[in-house]
Amino acid sequence: MTSGWIIALLVAGLLVVIAASKSAWKPIRWIGLGAMQLVIGAVLLFFANLIGDLADFHIPINPVTALVTGLLRLPGLAALIIIKMWLL
Repeated sequence: MTSGWIIALLVAGLLVVIAASKSAWKPIRWIGLGAMQLVIGAVLLFFANLIGDLADFHIPINPVTALVTGLLRLPGLAALIIIKMWLL
């Protein structure tokens, strides 16, 4: 593994530990929770794009779409798909 991946995994692990702890330092916890939501959204969008490749359908993975999908989960993903199909 390259050093970039190792650093990214360490930072992600640290954010998960900080978000899961019940520390008194709330802003760090909120940043960790937001980062986890971004990762969850990016993973959901990745799988949606993987399935969407069969029908030539693609939703870009950027911080806004990942955050919408991460916070709202499947309804957010469905909303992005509907917006992409009918409005754009």
